[in-house]
Amino acid sequence: MHTLFETGAKIIKRLNDNGHEAFFVGGCVRDFHMRRDIQDVDITTDAKPGEVEALFEKTIDVGKAHGTIIIMTEDIPFEVTTYRTDGAYTNHRHPDEVIFSNHLNEDLQRRDFTMNAMAMDRDYTFHDPYDGRGAIERHEITTVGRPSDRFGEDALRMVRALRFMSVLNFSIEEDTEAAMTLNAHLLKHVSVERIITEFKKMYGGAALAEAKLKLVQTGLVRHIPFFADIGEEDLLRSRVHSLLDELAVQIIKSPALEGGLSHLKLSRKEVGFVKSCAALHGALEDGMHPLKIAYSFDEDVIGRFSAVNDENHLTDQYPALSEAASLKKSLPISSKQDLAVGGRDLMALFQSRSGPWIKECLNIIENEVLFGRLKNEHNDIIDWVRRHVKVESGSAEITE
Repeated sequence: MHTLFETGAKIIKRLNDNGHEAFFVGGCVRDFHMRRDIQDVDITTDAKPGEVEALFEKTIDVGKAHGTIIIMTEDIPFEVTTYRTDGAYTNHRHPDEVIFSNHLNEDLQRRDFTMNAMAMDRDYTFHDPYDGRGAIERHEITTVGRPSDRFGEDALRMVRALRFMSVLNFSIEEDTEAAMTLNAHLLKHVSVERIITEFKKMYGGAALAEAKLKLVQTGLVRHIPFFADIGEEDLLRSRVHSLLDELAVQIIKSPALEGGLSHLKLSRKEVGFVKSCAALHGALEDGMHPLKIAYSFDEDVIGRFSAVNDENHLTDQYPALSEAASLKKSLPISSKQDLAVGGRDLMALFQSRSGPWIKECLNIIENEVLFGRLKNEHNDIIDWVRRHVKVESGSAEITE
């Protein structure tokens, strides 16, 4: 059996030995039934958070008010949550209150989809009151109870349905899909960060094309920042394998979209990657020399853009792109910081104070070194600058 379950079974046994029910629950049970890789294991129990803490040496309070305690066993974190039912949802995001329960089925009843509303004891016996295994065998995503109730409680569940559709290659049950269309407008209550977290997983799925089609057909796309401004045909035609690649493709097709990137609350690194891909496309279209492209763009950007371009035909500058990729590892310098001279050396040479001319002069040196016309040696550079660069009126230029 899976090592995580074997270790988690020790937690369940201790809870059982002290008079408590406890079960594996949720996604790990679904993935166990589907024989998929399991990254983490969650446990549910009728024991209250304080009772859980009292039974184990190493615990972390990550949400005691909501019933969740992490138990460290063999250096592995296990999330243990008390059975609970949810109070009213007035903001379509999370319950106003959490009510602890003594009944497993009440806990399972509050979950999103039937395939996620299964529990399993330490002997691998299933508790499946909503026929989650049947839904899995039908490759079908269906809600626990009335779909509109589940989506009204937490509108993010509609995006999660698309994520599971893509990752598991499942279809969405007819009534569930109809409720997604009816309740699509509720996404306005969900933070974009939560939506993007689901999108990143969705874009890693094998059935992404089908999920994107459903995103459009249900109208959910019209209530998601940035995506609402993408032409539906452009969205459906793109062939990508990550969210960032999608954003880059769409911005290259419609540059005006770039201003909407900030609405997605991505990290600075993620935004930088997307903008770099768009800039690389512009450089290729403008005829930038492959050597300058290799120098100006990170290897990851060149590689990812090349792969995306192969599938989406964003530019026909394949030779320049290929040459830039091959030149990347043999560049004489990787940035200005690699130059053998700096601003202080130039100020000493020209007996001049700091100013914009230093940057201009370093740009000239950088270009000469990059194209192999000048060795990146201190004395060689100083001698070349003395003979070929003139500094006047606070600016630097080459003289022949």
